[in-house]
Amino acid sequence: MRIIIFGPQGAGKGTQAAKLVEKLGAEHIATGDLVRAEIKQGTELGQKIQEYNDKGELVPDEIIIEMTKPHLSENESWILDGFPRNQAQAKALDEALEEINEKVDRVIGLEASDEDLVKRLSGRRQSEATGKTYHIEHDPPPEEGNEEDVGPFIQRDDDTEEAIRTRLDTYHEQTEPLKEYYGEQGILVTVDASKGIDEVTEEVMKAVGENK
Repeated sequence: MRIIIFGPQGAGKGTQAAKLVEKLGAEHIATGDLVRAEIKQGTELGQKIQEYNDKGELVPDEIIIEMTKPHLSENESWILDGFPRNQAQAKALDEALEEINEKVDRVIGLEASDEDLVKRLSGRRQSEATGKTYHIEHDPPPEEGNEEDVGPFIQRDDDTEEAIRTRLDTYHEQTEPLKEYYGEQGILVTVDASKGIDEVTEEVMKAVGENK
């Protein structure tokens, strides 16, 4: 089964993608991870991507498609996470899939209110000692000086309320219209991501017909 999962930051895309991978035995194709791997390996694509990053420019869609395409064709089942992020990318992806005689079977759109997402993300704290992420309400960091994780525990710059709301504005403007795009194709299922992880997972599994 070929699945796209998308939603605003903090909606739990990575968590639910991992659950799907475990249940379906599919490959988790996270474009962010692919980009980092290409750069680290110093491939020709990685060097091109690094050039755009160094200039502070967005990597062109055709490069992302070129990077992702082998993973789409080599696996019968996959979960695509992090791409597409707008309708132009969605159309480019459809064209690439058509070239290899494939198509998307299901698109899962995770939904949560901005206020829930701001609360969820702004509560994160990261340990400078271990890199582990905690949450001030749901998974509080240990007291500083704890032997297992000495901290200190900081709020990352991209977890401030202002930064989160800026990213949410971008999501609403660019990515949210994918609901209409995939809805018209009849393959979109939206899931309330404000619920607990297990409840969301249950709904996601129903969406792909794996609710046993």
